[in-house]
Amino acid sequence: MSTLQAVELILLAGCLLLALWLVLVWLRRRSLAAHGPLNPCAVKLPESPRWRLGLLRLGSDRLDWFSVGRVTTHPTMTWLREGLEISTPQSGETVSIPGLDGALSVTLSGRDGVLARLAVEPKIYPAIRSWLESAPPGHNVNVT
Repeated sequence: MSTLQAVELILLAGCLLLALWLVLVWLRRRSLAAHGPLNPCAVKLPESPRWRLGLLRLGSDRLDWFSVGRVTTHPTMTWLREGLEISTPQSGETVSIPGLDGALSVTLSGRDGVLARLAVEPKIYPAIRSWLESAPPGHNVNVT
């Protein structure tokens, strides 16, 4: 086998692996969207200096965040709805993150203090806010 043939085989294998990864990411996105709407979002943990791009899903009792590049259908981070608080975005405070135009930065906090900072598109913030402020299904049903 000549050097040119070896290089061609390596390039072919690389292209096939890239195509396989793209198909898996596409199938994962469809699988995640089957369980509720997904929104682009970035998260920044208190101990981390960088933003990580991902997908945010509002569940009935929790907020799930999925990393963009992973293939698993399990959430990378989950925050339970009960005890979760979200700050209001500061006026004029936007963060520049590729893939999120004019993202608003808000703080998620819970009983243990600050959990993370979220960067969401301005049209998504009211949905997250209303989801958080509404009562979870079945919560305080038998109040007399």
